[in-house]
Amino acid sequence: MKNFILLRIKTFELINYNIIKITLSDNSDYTADISSFQNVYCYPKNDSEWNQALIGEFQTDIQWPCGFDIHLDQIAGLALKQSA
Repeated sequence: MKNFILLRIKTFELINYNIIKITLSDNSDYTADISSFQNVYCYPKNDSEWNQALIGEFQTDIQWPCGFDIHLDQIAGLALKQSA
């Protein structure tokens, strides 16, 4: 498995509610359904909250004002698992 420690999020796209695509600094792309995190109390509750996402300060995660964040290795790991 790829070592994600030195990589950063270059861009991201919110495909649909729960579906996110990230492009990393090595130009690799990962698209994942992150709905498995919905049980986290601060997960975005609706499309309005979902669409407020932004890249975190260190470019290693996607953050939402509601308090939820997900790191690039979590997104990539889910994407790899879901595509297998």
